[in-house]
Amino acid sequence: MMELLEDVFIRCGQCGRVTGIHKEDFDFESYVYDRGENRMGEEIEYRHEGGIVCEHCGNEIFFRISGYEYPVGAFNYEDCDIAGGRFEEEPHMGVIYSRDDFDPDDAYPEYSRIQQLIMDIAQDRELIYNISSREFEEVIERLFLDEGFETKLTQPTRDGGRDIIATKYEMGKPIIFYIECKRYGRRNSAGVSIVRSLFGVQSSDRINKSILVTTGHVTCDARRFVDDQNAMMSVIDADEIHELIQRSARKYRGN
Repeated sequence: MMELLEDVFIRCGQCGRVTGIHKEDFDFESYVYDRGENRMGEEIEYRHEGGIVCEHCGNEIFFRISGYEYPVGAFNYEDCDIAGGRFEEEPHMGVIYSRDDFDPDDAYPEYSRIQQLIMDIAQDRELIYNISSREFEEVIERLFLDEGFETKLTQPTRDGGRDIIATKYEMGKPIIFYIECKRYGRRNSAGVSIVRSLFGVQSSDRINKSILVTTGHVTCDARRFVDDQNAMMSVIDADEIHELIQRSARKYRGN
């Protein structure tokens, strides 16, 4: 069968507020179409039709998300539409196989690359300055995943101040974080302009909190600006990154 692969984020068409919906909260109806004339059997559509009301302005937003198997058991295509708002990124669906059909080795290589990188950096923290900016984003995403967040790594050229979208649920409601990653050299500084820009994106999107994660030095002006936003912003520096890396590495080793 097919399921949503990621949580869905919807921006209100009136006030611009972003609402996150957990992927497990979607109920999909299935519709079977006879495609016998093509000798490939039936096509199955998995469709969710529903809506939300913006908590900020009361605007009603209606949307549909569909995924298609054809032939049965194979992903064919997906589509969606929305009225009253827009999807932050188009929802993606995939075929979910039964446990008997799933080979854990299929998922292992992608995870093991980042896990191995984290374990290597745990042994030699200087290695973090030798990885690419994208690898740094992947490492930070994995660290937040290990800390119990649901995470989404954005496209490398279209993040707009949000390299990672991280979500935690409290009392059934999503708390959304924008995470900006800056892999700087030891002597480079993250200045106030970076945190001002990040806070601007956060405010525009009405997101709960933003976090700057950087391997560089954070200037006094930048820290002062973050402190002025109270709990709405925070900074994770090189020492704190290494603490998270050590914690994840211990989990991987089973310690």
